[in-house]
This record gives sequence, C-alpha cells and structure tokens, in this order.
Amino acid sequence: MSMKRGIVTERTSTAARPISVSSTLPIGLVVLSSVVAEGVYGFDSPKQAVDLFKDIADTGNGAKYLRLGQDTFNLIVPTIVSVAKKHATAGTQKANVIKAINRLKTASSVVGFKPDVVVVANDGFDVDVINATISVCDAIKARSFVDLNATSNGEAITRRGSFDSDRITVAKCPLGIFNVVTSVTDFYDAGVMLGWLRCSVDGGSSVGFSHSISNRSLLISSVKSPSEFYAGNPDETDPLTEKQIMSFIHYKGFRSWEYATCSSDAIWQDARRVRIFDLAAAAVLDGVFFAVDKDISALASAKDSLRAFMNDLVGDNVMAGFKVYLDTERTTETRITAGEFYFVIEAQEMPSPRLIHITFNKVDDYSSVIYKQIKG
Repeated sequence: MSMKRGIVTERTSTAARPISVSSTLPIGLVVLSSVVAEGVYGFDSPKQAVDLFKDIADTGNGAKYLRLGQDTFNLIVPTIVSVAKKHATAGTQKANVIKAINRLKTASSVVGFKPDVVVVANDGFDVDVINATISVCDAIKARSFVDLNATSNGEAITRRGSFDSDRITVAKCPLGIFNVVTSVTDFYDAGVMLGWLRCSVDGGSSVGFSHSISNRSLLISSVKSPSEFYAGNPDETDPLTEKQIMSFIHYKGFRSWEYATCSSDAIWQDARRVRIFDLAAAAVLDGVFFAVDKDISALASAKDSLRAFMNDLVGDNVMAGFKVYLDTERTTETRITAGEFYFVIEAQEMPSPRLIHITFNKVDDYSSVIYKQIKG
C-alpha cells in the first residue's frame, strides 16, 4: 500500500475512556487447615473454595468460614484462600497464621487478582496477627474487619486503642449461629462475618461498594457479648460508637451497628468514605493508564475520562460534586519537559445519615380544628 499517493487511513480517538468501579470485589481469607497444604488458592466463589476442605479429617476452620459465605450470604464472589497449617503449639500456629497473612501481599501473582477485603479466621485477639493484617492492607490498599473478642465495653475500648489504621474496622465480639448437625450454637469470628457482609452489600447494586454496612440485618442467633440497645435513648452501644467500635444490636432482628475505622484522623474514621476514595483512585489508575507514554492528545483524553468518571459517580449519588484540574504549581515547565503532569480531583462524597434527630413541638395553632369538631 502506498503512503505517498492515493488515500491513506488511520484510526484514532480523543474520546473519554469509560472508567468504573467493579461491584464484584474479591475477598481474601486466611484459614487454618490440618490437611490442606499451605499456600494461596484462588476460586470464583466460596462454594468452589469449600471443596478444597472437603476432607472430613480436617480439623481446621476453612470449611466452616467458607460455608458461611456460601450458605449464610449466598455469595458468588472471587475468593482467595491463604492456608495456614494448624499446629498443636500455639506459637508455631501463630507464626503460620502471620505467614499466611503476608502471602496475600503477592496473591495477585499466584491467582491473578488481589483481594479488596482481607479477613483472618483466628480465634481470640492477637495484636501481632492484627498488625500483620494492617501491613498487608496498607501494601495492597485493602481493608479488614477485626473481632476484638471482648467480654465488656471496657475491654473492647482498651483493645481498640492498640491500633491506628484507616484500613481496619473493629467489632466487639463473636457472633453465634445454631448448628443443626451438632445441635449447639457455633460462634464465628465477627471479622470474617463482616467481610462476607461487605461482599454481600457490594453485590447488592452497581454502587454497592459505596454503601455502609452498618444497620444491616444479620442471620445470626446470638451475640457472645451483647450490648443493650434502646432506640432514641442512651445505651451500651454509645461508648463503643464514640470509639469507632462496631457493636451488634437486637432491633427487628440482629443488626450491625457502626461502620468506622481505627484512624486517629477523624476525616478517615468514616470507613465508607475511605473505601469510596480508595476504589475511585484504583479505577482511575486503570482507566487512564493508556495515556502513559502516548502523545498529548491522549493526556487530554485522560482528563476527559476523569471528568466523565466523576460525572458518573455524581449521577449515581456516590459523589455530591467534584472538580478536575491540572495542578499548575506542581506541573512546572521543567516537569512538562520531563513529561510529568499533575492533576487534582477535588470531590465530596454523598453523606450517609448517621443521626436523624426529630423534635416534637407541642403548639396551640390548631385549636380551630377542635372548635369545628365540637360545633359539628
């Protein structure tokens, strides 16, 4: 084909590229097994993952917690399982659990995707295990839910004070579900329960990732250390809420109550806000990657893509408003020469009501209604 004479065509586009946040976000579980080999395994759903632990001789907790996602939450969500070898010696088993947690940092190279939620099925409360979980979440920009395994508010508040992280949400105590096979109540790590709940809310709509998991009905039969709840009055959940601790209330069924992080920065104590901005940033990274090492028109298209993405979030009531602009102070002439461009997205998420205060004010303005009734 001649390039010097005749007709030459080429294909190009300066249109905005579609950017979106997935409503099916993977979960990573660390579980114990006495049979399954240590390592990282990837599955399309918890139902598939259960088959890994089908050996009835397995005395670990893998099948128990995967069936929770399958049977209680009816989930079909990408599932990563990191297996820790169960050991009779507590110290060795703890080391195995921490190693299994750390393996999630590189899970994507093994199974092809990384978890957005990381939970550890580990009986009891252990600061070292939780610190390892925080480290992994920081590395892969995930989040986790931790069971404080507390027997009182004071114990829960003390244990909550051990952490400063915008990537963990802590809950007061384990939750119970009646086992029809053994005819006794099995207690479950609340952190794993909340991880599955997070996945369930995510899949509930195209913007489920932006919804709170507080005030959600839980299919449980008991709470190991219940907190008294009185709607509209001071109760035992208030001190926990003030310290960003999720409690479990009984109000038209059992419910989760509070959704916060353990950050010392009040802005990032809102776990919903953290997740919205986390996932928006991840989506933007993938969405404008095409513009790296391309010409200037690709950069303009990337900026249009950012605006279109934020417009979509506004339209979906995830964001209240936004601005996208080039940071001219950082994008200096020398940086332009070096091919460096700095954009800023200013945005505010739509609020999720945490307190609705209603005042009843007695007045005499409607006495005329009484007069009419008496005369009639």
